[in-house]
Amino acid sequence: MPDLSVRSDNLRDAFVAGLDWWRDAGVAEHVADEPHGWLKSREDPEKKPAAATESEPAPAPQAEQVFEKAGALKRFLGSESEGAHPGSPEDWPGDLATWQKWWMESDLLDPPGAFPRVPPRGAGGAQVMLIVDQPREEDGDALLQGRAGTLAANMLRAMGFAQDTRYFASALPRHNLRPDWQALAGAGYGQLMVHHIALVQPKCVFACGDRVWSLLAHGTAQAPQSLTTIPLDSASIPVFAMPDLPTLLRSAAVRSQTWNRWLDWSDSPT
Repeated sequence: MPDLSVRSDNLRDAFVAGLDWWRDAGVAEHVADEPHGWLKSREDPEKKPAAATESEPAPAPQAEQVFEKAGALKRFLGSESEGAHPGSPEDWPGDLATWQKWWMESDLLDPPGAFPRVPPRGAGGAQVMLIVDQPREEDGDALLQGRAGTLAANMLRAMGFAQDTRYFASALPRHNLRPDWQALAGAGYGQLMVHHIALVQPKCVFACGDRVWSLLAHGTAQAPQSLTTIPLDSASIPVFAMPDLPTLLRSAAVRSQTWNRWLDWSDSPT
């Protein structure tokens, strides 16, 4: 190999050839082992936030304003004069068959919604009338068709109620996303529920959940803690308070407590 170190022109040519080789290989800039801030602009130096001065204090952050949109049912209750919904008790149907038809068709009960109205199921003179607050989202042409309905059916069978002696009802005709239960009680839906009970004439009532219990207490003008029977013109119907079905589905402990309370309640004199 010839010695190129002693001739300056040969060193220069070798250096230029080396640069050409690296340029042909795709390396056009100086490369170093140390990392550099490749994403930092060379033209714009890093800007630091200016310190707030006493003459120009930093503005305080404004609290976000939250507006709660009233549900369709609440707007429906307030659309007419007080007591217009769900109608006057004097105008409610006086027999069960007519009432069930009115429950599915009347414009006085609730506004049109995304979920269909769901009829009660059962016959008059039932041994037990089980009342829930509203139909579930999965209910179709009959009340309590999903897992909650399976739980209710198994529970009532274990309690000794045959299938043809049960009546299932709800406080509202369709599923609603945000019912205002206090407004519903003030509008008379508790009285409407008591009217429904009077038409069914069950031997006892199971009130599922605090919402149903509160409506019944309001409809009978009783304090919730004092509600043990539903006074009707024909008789006083004993009422058993139990948790709502979704709560029973979630907790085996609550199911056990409810069963023990039922045993005590059913053994007590009415």
